Amino acid sequence: MNPVLLDIPVELKTERLLLRRPEHGDGEIVNQAVKRSIEELRPWMPFAQTTPTESDSEADIREAYIRFLKREKLRYLLFHRETNAFIGSSGLHNIDWDVPKCELGYWIDTKYTGLG
Repeated sequence: MNPVLLDIPVELKTERLLLRRPEHGDGEIVNQAVKRSIEELRPWMPFAQTTPTESDSEADIREAYIRFLKREKLRYLLFHRETNAFIGSSGLHNIDWDVPKCELGYWIDTKYTGLG
């Protein structure tokens, strides 16, 4: 089956979180969180080896949107349901639809770590 034909939800809700597919314009909030968290992200995340500009982050968001549509990577942005505050990002990476299998990755804005 062609993965593009799979119905993947663009939004998931839990009691406390809203997870949604990246959209144009999300680069600013992601960039702010990355800048706050860069020292904690650097050892683990290849994208955090240098501090991205807002333009870099917006380009990354738009590429994530395209990869989501193509079912190559399924990235979700994490928001607090009550406050709509951006918390972090999570996604399914290195997807092999033939098996099927993938890797799960995530990062959290430093100001929200340790809050459960």
